Amino acid sequence: MGSSSFAEGGRAYALSSDLSRLCLPSEFKEPHRRLAWMNSICVLFLVVGLVGLKPPKVVVRPLSKVEDVVPVIFTPPPEQPKTEPEVKPDEPQDPQDTPVEMPQVIRVVAVADSPAVAFAVPVQGAVAAVAEVRYATPPPPQVHYSPPQPTKFDPSAAGDGTYPPPNYPSVALRSRYQGTVTIEIRVDGTGNITSAKVEKTSGYGVLDEAALSVVKNRWRFPPGQARWYVWPCQFVLQ
Repeated sequence: MGSSSFAEGGRAYALSSDLSRLCLPSEFKEPHRRLAWMNSICVLFLVVGLVGLKPPKVVVRPLSKVEDVVPVIFTPPPEQPKTEPEVKPDEPQDPQDTPVEMPQVIRVVAVADSPAVAFAVPVQGAVAAVAEVRYATPPPPQVHYSPPQPTKFDPSAAGDGTYPPPNYPSVALRSRYQGTVTIEIRVDGTGNITSAKVEKTSGYGVLDEAALSVVKNRWRFPPGQARWYVWPCQFVLQ
């Protein structure tokens, strides 16, 4: 290896390495560059050749030994001894003390239903004689029960009592409302009204309220039996 020196700031510096000299522009020469490239390529091929000469070791694992197949023999369990069913002794039959009544068989003489035959013809056959003829009990008579219905009430023909007509509401007069409202009335034995309600509306609430109000507040019934009435109240414009 050669050496090189140069002055820097009045001081001399010497290079002792060829690689350092090759890195300097002043020392760089074309022949040296080509030589360096050739040397590098040769070294690379040399390394590749050395590595290729020693291939990796192949690891061979031994195969597992095949074991013989042992057949399985199934041995059934021993049969259990069969138990014989218990034989019950024959039960003595109860003697029949009472004899069975047999129907009485008599000969019946039938008369042919024909005007040409005027004598009785004996018929061979067994007929059970019946000592007494019993008929089935007839069903009880069916009674149709109809629930009680209210009575239509007419204030003009009621007689005793107070039954003033309702006042025509002014709103209904102005609006020209007309219709018939049915009031259901229940009266007890003392003549007091226990219930009063609209059974069928007239279609106008003001007319229904006027009829119901006069029944509750101004009507008076005489005492007697309990009564159940329906009163159709008509509102008609004159």
